[in-house]
Amino acid sequence: MTTQTYIVFFVSLLVLPLYGCISSSKADAEAQALYQQGRELRVAGEPEQAMRVFLLAARSGTKDEALLGRVWSNMATMCRQANEHETAYRIYAISSEHFAAAGDTLAYAYALNNMAWEQAIMGHKDSTLMLVDSALRCYPRPPLTEKVIESRAAACLFMQEYDSVLFYTVTSDNDYLLMLRAQAYSYLQMDDSATYYAQLLLPRTTALTSLDDLYYILTHNDTAADRETICALASERVDVQKAIEARHVKLAQAVQLLERREQNRNTGLIYVALCAGLAGLVLSLWALFVWRRHRLWHAEQLRQEQLHRNEIQRTVRLLREAPDLRAELAWDDYTELCRRTDKLFHGFATRLQNDEMNEQDIRICILVFLGLNHRQIADMLNYSPKSIGKLKDITARKIGVSGGQLQDRLSELLYGA
Repeated sequence: MTTQTYIVFFVSLLVLPLYGCISSSKADAEAQALYQQGRELRVAGEPEQAMRVFLLAARSGTKDEALLGRVWSNMATMCRQANEHETAYRIYAISSEHFAAAGDTLAYAYALNNMAWEQAIMGHKDSTLMLVDSALRCYPRPPLTEKVIESRAAACLFMQEYDSVLFYTVTSDNDYLLMLRAQAYSYLQMDDSATYYAQLLLPRTTALTSLDDLYYILTHNDTAADRETICALASERVDVQKAIEARHVKLAQAVQLLERREQNRNTGLIYVALCAGLAGLVLSLWALFVWRRHRLWHAEQLRQEQLHRNEIQRTVRLLREAPDLRAELAWDDYTELCRRTDKLFHGFATRLQNDEMNEQDIRICILVFLGLNHRQIADMLNYSPKSIGKLKDITARKIGVSGGQLQDRLSELLYGA
């Protein structure tokens, strides 16, 4: 290579990684900005716009696995709020894969716990317990332990195991666990206890769904609850319900965006799979065609070899049956002997000639190949029959075999041509 080529090569080695780093940093910065914008839109009560921005962040090309995990986790949370729990479970699973790739143990454990929560809502207790156990193995200390207790208690509530709910919530001051405790008492028809916890939570609760749950407990239990509190909450009941419904509509629209994206992705995967299948079919047909052509070629080669062998055997038989073998081979003229032997046996004499082989060796090889016995060979060479064995051994050593293997080696040399 020229000097300019070497320079271009080494500059490429330096520039390409630098360009990759710059592109990756740019994608990471863009994804981070989109993630922050999506969070702000979520807080502002615009879930549909937030979902659009989160989807852009997921498609930004960033390699920041932790950031991608947070993006997918936010989308899953919006699915949960829209009561699309199967979708939420699937999206939380995607976020857990990104957190695992990032090596963020706490975030991965939280993702597993969120998956457990969705399984609890869908009434899959065994899956819930398996997932929370996995989460605890990943991060067996606060703040995860309290979240795991929430998931266990929720699973028991949805499975109508109310005594277990009371067991998990007995020593907690967590608002959500106290809400589960109030609901468990309500289902057990322990109205005084349910009302006590409902009134305790009322001033501490701002979430719309929690207010709705508290209103249900306070108005459906036969207790001496604070009527003024109930009336005040009842006056807000309609507004609360409308707010819940409005938020649910927005969340449903946001989830539809995500589901359309997933459908398009699945459609793309199906298209890729079909293309791959078609390519595989074409390659298989091509391979079958090549294999068949090879088989036909191989069969033709075998046929040609057999014809070649039959032709040589017929020529050998005719020569052995000839009344005057000397005349047929032009035995006394060595040059003409070699020319005729090459013509009859496809260059046989030429292939025998090397630095060690002399005229006598070539003549012996021709006669041995024709299958003549020692007496016949002795007549052709004007030697005594006793000397032929020694001459054959000398000639065979020049070819690299013993005297007894000479004829077989000559056959291989000829038939392999």
